[in-house]
Amino acid sequence: MSEHSIENRRQEGAVAAAVSIFAKHGNFIRSVIRLRVRDPFRREDLYQELFLKLIVQPVPADVQNVRGYLYRAILNDVIDLARQKENDKRHLEKYLERTRISIHKSPSPTAILEETEAKVSIFAYLTKQLRRREAQVMVLRYRDNYSIAEIAAEIGIDKRSVSRYLTSGLRELRRKLAIE
Repeated sequence: MSEHSIENRRQEGAVAAAVSIFAKHGNFIRSVIRLRVRDPFRREDLYQELFLKLIVQPVPADVQNVRGYLYRAILNDVIDLARQKENDKRHLEKYLERTRISIHKSPSPTAILEETEAKVSIFAYLTKQLRRREAQVMVLRYRDNYSIAEIAAEIGIDKRSVSRYLTSGLRELRRKLAIE
């Protein structure tokens, strides 16, 4: 048997094991996540991430209390999420402090160029925090200056869907930036 087919079978087995755990303990997993995470988008992300982690690193065979193992794994993910959110906030605060320009001095041409580059990088960073479709719509609208109709035609969706993605993307960015 080739290495490729052995690896495929191993992956299929890992997926089947994860599916089995989620079939048996899915309601428990959702309940724990719902109790620990307020944001419904983050809840769904954590749920999916846990599934993927169980594929990559299945529950060890010697674990007798699978629910306890899953509970600990979820808590670790929630802690990681809180740390990531705090790091994101700290990086954003540093960026805002660094790019503050005095109103009494006119900025040098290199400062304007650096600010433009920084804006592009912060925009890229923020859109990485969104779901794929929201990020795609935000980039087309605010970076490439497409109209809603142009975005709808470009990605093949309804104009109302574009508006919903823009609204939810802006809401998520405001939440991330603690504006709301």
